[in-house]
Amino acid sequence: MSRELYLYRLVAEKEPDGSYNVIVLAPTEEKAFEYAEKELERYTIKTPAVKEWVIEEKKRVRQGTGYVLHGSERKENDR
Repeated sequence: MSRELYLYRLVAEKEPDGSYNVIVLAPTEEKAFEYAEKELERYTIKTPAVKEWVIEEKKRVRQGTGYVLHGSERKENDR
C-alpha cells in the first residue's frame, strides 16, 4: 500500500509574540505536527514556548510543488 505524501506549511505562534513558518513533508497531519516540532527544536538554540500550532497549507506532493512566502511573512520570522 502506497501512502501519499503532503507538504505542510505550519505556523508556530510564539509566546509572548511572533511566529515561525515551518514546512515539512509528511503522510498525515499528526506526523506533520511531530516533524514540525522537531524542526523548530533543531532551528533554534533555545526551543521557544509555542502557544499554538496551525496548519496554514497542505499540498499533495508532485513534481514542481512548492510554496511562495510573502516578504512580510519571512521578515516577521527573522526577528
